[in-house]
Amino acid sequence: MTDVHTEPVTQLGVEASDDPAFTLQDYFTPTRRRLTRFPHLVAVSFGIVWRAARRELLEVIALQALTAAALAGELLLVRSLLGHLTGAHAVAFGAILPQLAGITALTVVLGTAGTLLGLRGRLLAHLVALHATDAIVRTAIAVDLITYEAPRFHDRLQRAQLAATSRPAMMVQELITTAGAVLSIGGIAVALLLIQPLFCLLALVAYVPIWFATNRAGRLGYRQSVEQTERLRRQQYLFETLTTKPPAQEIRAFGTGAFLADRQYAIYRQLLDELREVLTRRMRLALAGQLATAVLSAGLLAVLVWFVTSGRMTLAEAGSAATAMVLLSGRLHGLANGSAGLYENSLYLEDYLSFVGAAPRVGASRRTVPVVHEPELLTAVDVGFTYPSRRSPSLVGVSLELRRGEVVALVGENGSGKTTLAKLLAGLYAPTTGVVAWDGIDASTLDPAEARRRVAVVFQDFMHYLLPAYDNIALGDHRRFEDAGAVERAARAAGIHETIASLPAGYETILGPAFFGGSDLSGGEWQRIALARLFFRNAPVVILDEPTSVLDPRAEAALYASMRTLFAGRGVLLISHRFASVRSADRIYVLRDGRIHEQGTHRQLLAAAGYYAELFELQASQYRS
Repeated sequence: MTDVHTEPVTQLGVEASDDPAFTLQDYFTPTRRRLTRFPHLVAVSFGIVWRAARRELLEVIALQALTAAALAGELLLVRSLLGHLTGAHAVAFGAILPQLAGITALTVVLGTAGTLLGLRGRLLAHLVALHATDAIVRTAIAVDLITYEAPRFHDRLQRAQLAATSRPAMMVQELITTAGAVLSIGGIAVALLLIQPLFCLLALVAYVPIWFATNRAGRLGYRQSVEQTERLRRQQYLFETLTTKPPAQEIRAFGTGAFLADRQYAIYRQLLDELREVLTRRMRLALAGQLATAVLSAGLLAVLVWFVTSGRMTLAEAGSAATAMVLLSGRLHGLANGSAGLYENSLYLEDYLSFVGAAPRVGASRRTVPVVHEPELLTAVDVGFTYPSRRSPSLVGVSLELRRGEVVALVGENGSGKTTLAKLLAGLYAPTTGVVAWDGIDASTLDPAEARRRVAVVFQDFMHYLLPAYDNIALGDHRRFEDAGAVERAARAAGIHETIASLPAGYETILGPAFFGGSDLSGGEWQRIALARLFFRNAPVVILDEPTSVLDPRAEAALYASMRTLFAGRGVLLISHRFASVRSADRIYVLRDGRIHEQGTHRQLLAAAGYYAELFELQASQYRS
């Protein structure tokens, strides 16, 4: 066996731990939520909005500033108008015409600005949601495949996804509302300070209880959301199972639709019952805050009346002060609700930030050593692997070799570890113990993207892309996506060209019935599409995991007969439970309970009269009988 240069085995770029979820904890644990982080999160959210929609944000800020200035100007014009009307002398209509014209003009400005704010705000929210969702997707595709084996990752992905699709839009609205309220309050406060500074201070104090109540309610809502994440995923899984095509035939065949629908309904009802309880608690908090603010506001009005009756304020000043306080009250309500919503959304923003923040750390921790040449020898040296969800290992001490130009077969019963080993050799999983090496170099030290480009894989659960037939094949190597000639050659090699050509739009026909103009294929035809995708990739290492599981016997025999021609000069790892398919392999490895039980050529293994010979005879006897 070739010597291998080894380094500590890593998952997600950190040293392996006895706890398989160690790396997930390291990369996807959100920062502890503290109120002191609120200013930071507001700044971060502003940065997200700025990067996603800079022009629209500046337009919204300008409109908010215009609204605040118009409100302040309107209040001062109302004060001037009231001063004229309540004076000791009669006032000619012409004297108050400027005030009336100014108030009318500012009313038009306020209405127009409000309409524009709504329209630009909607566009801004969608742009931010696009930016945030794209970051979620790119993080999800950056993490290692093993990450998807951990429930905690799915919970955090779920919360980050919900935050990305809805919370940025909500946060934008809250930012707009809060910013507008602050600017408007500033304008009104300036006018009120000129009338009577004390009322400005008292009005602000009156809305402190609402602010505390709404922030507390936001924390309750977030806590409930975290606690419900896994059950919400279960409900969504059942919903998708009951409403998508792949499970539909079995659900109808077994008559389990109503049973599963009842289960989905029960989970949803439980979630709603918990939501009702939290909403009740939030309502109580809101009522307490509103009651406290109402009492303080009533006291403020009493002070205003006392100022008028005691001669400390004129009637005109009192009228303009009352108008300013009414406007200020509305804006303070908006500020309280907006800031509380902003705080609640900031809690969800932590989920989003902790998730997307993992991507650069994962990328930075990975090796970036380039692959300087095509591999001649792929080896597994004493490889072991354990899934995070299992205690017992799936592979133990596995060693094998695959050279360029060879066809090596893996056989064994279901659950023996064949597909798991294939994923390790393809670089999709990192071994828990041992080393996978290319020409004696530990594969974990190589740039994973470059290494994977040199491997072509077809798994037994291959993808059915609901995309045009051309795309289904060209996705085998997106760098050559425009090479139509190579796509057709790959289709011909897989024996699917004639079928594609007969479709309504040929290679541009969408496969699957989910979209208009789409055409579905048989199981065998879909498998040929997957094989064409593999041929198009043209990689030096080929892994075939049950590549003919749904092909008819004639097509299967034709594929295996031409395999050495189709894959000339490549190293081929063939996984199959059909022993007749692997007879011509250069070497056969027999897996049993996650270990290499036997190895050799077909003749050698039959002569040994061991486990392989026993399984071969079992299959052969079925045909003879």
